Amino acid sequence: MLVRWIWNWLLNQVWYGLPKGARWGLGALIAGYFVWLFFMPNLHPMPTDTSIRGHSHIDRPVHRFWVNERGGGNLGAYGGGSTVCCQRISGDTAEVEWILSITGEQERQGMEVEQHSVALPMPERSREDRYLHVHFLPNHEIKLGWSSDLISPYAHLPKRLDQVEEGADP
Repeated sequence: MLVRWIWNWLLNQVWYGLPKGARWGLGALIAGYFVWLFFMPNLHPMPTDTSIRGHSHIDRPVHRFWVNERGGGNLGAYGGGSTVCCQRISGDTAEVEWILSITGEQERQGMEVEQHSVALPMPERSREDRYLHVHFLPNHEIKLGWSSDLISPYAHLPKRLDQVEEGADP
């Protein structure tokens, strides 16, 4: 009852308190916004929200990685891994940083944790693309690609590139 009274009071005081021309103008603005929002999606700005998906083609786990300072999770050796949602990625370049982890056995052998980074041009993105796929390749190489679903544009790459025949282009 109280909510209804408050709503009626606001409607009477604010809406009906406006001059008739202002009510028409405000109503037209609200209607125009909803037409733009629901019936003209191609006029919206390019979305910047994305999920970052990692793929490892190397023999060491990726402890953590970032794309333009947005976290991408961790990955096991020779495998897919994490998908981290709700990131905002934009710009013409991508700064990819990652930390290679080690197992207990590798630590006993004297191997150390390594940190790397590389700057790449950001691949082309269409309006439907929501997933940025980051592929970690041997020799500290990175491949980036956008897709509208969890299937990477580089899904054709084998998990272990060291088993690809010499001379073949991954």
